[in-house]
Amino acid sequence: MPYKNLESDDILISPFEVHKTFTVTNVDSGSGVYSISITKGSDSNLSNFSTATADSTTISGSTFYNVPTYYTINKLFYRDIGELYNITPDSKHPEVNASVSYIKGVPTSSDAVLEYTETRHLYHTVDNLHQQKLRRPYTRQLHDAAVVISVPQRLFGESIARDSIRLVDDSTASTFILQDDGYGNLYDTAFSSSYSVNTPDSNNSGSVVGNVFYDEGIIVITDTGSYSTVGSGDGSDGFSLTFDSTQTIYEREYVCKVSEDDFQHTNNRSLKVGQSGSVGFFGNKYTDDIYKNTVQDEYPYDLTGYSTGSFKNEEYKIGTELIGEATHSDFATYVTSIGLYNSNNELLAIAKTAKPIKNDKELALTFVVRFDTN
Repeated sequence: MPYKNLESDDILISPFEVHKTFTVTNVDSGSGVYSISITKGSDSNLSNFSTATADSTTISGSTFYNVPTYYTINKLFYRDIGELYNITPDSKHPEVNASVSYIKGVPTSSDAVLEYTETRHLYHTVDNLHQQKLRRPYTRQLHDAAVVISVPQRLFGESIARDSIRLVDDSTASTFILQDDGYGNLYDTAFSSSYSVNTPDSNNSGSVVGNVFYDEGIIVITDTGSYSTVGSGDGSDGFSLTFDSTQTIYEREYVCKVSEDDFQHTNNRSLKVGQSGSVGFFGNKYTDDIYKNTVQDEYPYDLTGYSTGSFKNEEYKIGTELIGEATHSDFATYVTSIGLYNSNNELLAIAKTAKPIKNDKELALTFVVRFDTN
């Protein structure tokens, strides 16, 4: 079988993202989407934690303890990492807080969420500290209680697509519809106008009510007021969650070039004298195993691969002589399949032409093979 190496310029791999929409509810059996309440608790060190008395939620036989889960979520997504940015207020920057959180993007003061805050940029210096302002709708704060909704990776793929989350909750007399803003924040669509201009009303409506962590499939309802029960109801008082999953698809393109006089040898057995172009076996020992793997076994495994029979003293021949029609100067082979192999000579893909393509020895051909993988 003829082979030809592909050059790096002949290979193009282009990634692109695809999305699929899922809608699940809190009562969907087997979806893997579940909701649990988390609380900070009174023992911050968890030194006296007891599974016998601890508040917990049991889902499909699995128990989730409210307090440990709270600290897990806090540590992963909300807690300051060692208060990385520490500046002492001075005459040049008297308004600067003693410490700034790079995770929340806000000063760690009690009224920080009410202020314009510093950007979460790891490279700014004291002199350009105020290059970018970060407003309240783009901050994270975890209070003493929250509701966590977990989406399994088998549903969201590589990540939940931004701007795709829609959470409809009927746990109270009012129906709440929460949407993500594409930056990891949840807001109530009833107050989308005030949220978009960063001006919550006196009741704090139009502010962030939760956060989304797209790569982890985690949704956290952080608001402790009107939205504190969102995602925690059951039955008709439950929730419906719609989101788009993300998967990267790779379009692979291989340019296979056939130069003049390339691939002129045929593998078609019918063009060989006596149709002996491939291995021909004769005799009644084809399925006879008595000689297999014995000293009398002379089957040419190195040429044809392993077989179930022994061919000692039987006729075995590989023909190479072409019939007259195939020796004519105008004779040409036809391309019907193109195989792509790796460096270990392993077949990875086969491309089929719509019809046989004549491989004229005086013409060069180019075949473009395209297929997608994930």
